[in-house]
Amino acid sequence: MNIKRKISYLFLSLILVLTSCTNTNQKEVSKVDDKTIDQAAEEILEDNGLINEAIEKPVGEPYEVGVTPDDYNMDYDTSRLLSLEEKKSEYYPKDGVKGLYFNTYSINNPEVYNKIIALMEDTALNTVVIDIKDDWGNVTMNFDTDDEDIKYSKIDIVDPEALIEDLHNRGIYVIGRVTTFKDSIITEKHPDWGFTLDDGTLWKNGHEEAFMNPFLKEVQDYDIKIATLAAQAGFDEIQFDYVRFAEGFETFGDTLDYSRGEYENESEMDEGEKRVSAITGFVQRAREELQAYNVPISIDVFGYALQVRRAEGIGQDFDEMANQTDVISSMIYPSHWGSWSFDIEKPDLEPYELVKRYLDEEKEILGQLDHPPVSRPWIQDFTASWIGEGNWMEYDGDAVQAQIDAIYDQGLNEYLIWNANSEYSSGVDY
Repeated sequence: MNIKRKISYLFLSLILVLTSCTNTNQKEVSKVDDKTIDQAAEEILEDNGLINEAIEKPVGEPYEVGVTPDDYNMDYDTSRLLSLEEKKSEYYPKDGVKGLYFNTYSINNPEVYNKIIALMEDTALNTVVIDIKDDWGNVTMNFDTDDEDIKYSKIDIVDPEALIEDLHNRGIYVIGRVTTFKDSIITEKHPDWGFTLDDGTLWKNGHEEAFMNPFLKEVQDYDIKIATLAAQAGFDEIQFDYVRFAEGFETFGDTLDYSRGEYENESEMDEGEKRVSAITGFVQRAREELQAYNVPISIDVFGYALQVRRAEGIGQDFDEMANQTDVISSMIYPSHWGSWSFDIEKPDLEPYELVKRYLDEEKEILGQLDHPPVSRPWIQDFTASWIGEGNWMEYDGDAVQAQIDAIYDQGLNEYLIWNANSEYSSGVDY
């Protein structure tokens, strides 16, 4: 019911009441035309009372998942019906997620698998993060699907149901990681899903990695289909990584050929705003669609996205993305910060202070959101010797412990530890 119709009913009701009170013999009601209604609307909208509040709010504006409007204007966003608490599986650790990245290519190696399991059983660690779609775009799980695109990308390293059953039997929480928009596999089949150069070839970064175009609905659909298969297979949570455009996209994007999708003819937004809207929109879509499977989502973001708040080049607005996810995992590896970040001259040499100061800022920002997510930062268990002599140190158990201590000292109880080869330091009190 739109505003004009509401006012029309109100106006007619008033006329009927007035005519019945002042002239009981009158048989006709004055005709109410659009001009009269518009005049009444203008007068009512000048008020600040309940009627104004009731009619100013639009009715029937659809959300992605749906809306429940009625004559009392009681519409609500159905995508917010389930909180993280309601979506947590029975395996969600009661004392918080404390996890490791477990490289999918190591899962079938009994020596590595048993070593990771022993860590889980002998320490407070309780979670593994496993690639569903890896950094190249390979779908590593043997999903049962007829989707031709997913079948094209599948390499069937792992039987997901069997793996999850074993991990669940050991009380381990299982997160499935999706490398979202960095994908060098499916872009071979669908070059139009990526970014192309003048000669028609795919643009790739310095590591020969291609990125998919987040503006395209079919690209977003592809990643959400993979995540849905993972949810159906029993993963407790879906984590989206590389939820962004390529680094530095703002410096070379205008040299590439690609569609802006629904933003193609949007003249009120600049290119950075379009990228932010596309990325934020994907996070919201993923959360809404996976809600049907009672599965929470988490997203990985660059740590610097917090500091700049709105990294339009890669399309990441920290506040907007955080407001749309259940969990946010900022990658706050001390080695990934430049000199004097958070007033620390050499961040890699001071893991405790770097993590502590980052979380100081993050807590303040998350506390201002309508729907603040759980903070679950990624910390490092690797040595970054490539950042230059004098700027790095060996990351051992003490360095990992320093980061974990900073997290606990900030009142948080969740974290993830990254080592690309799943080789973790000993001597850490997790």
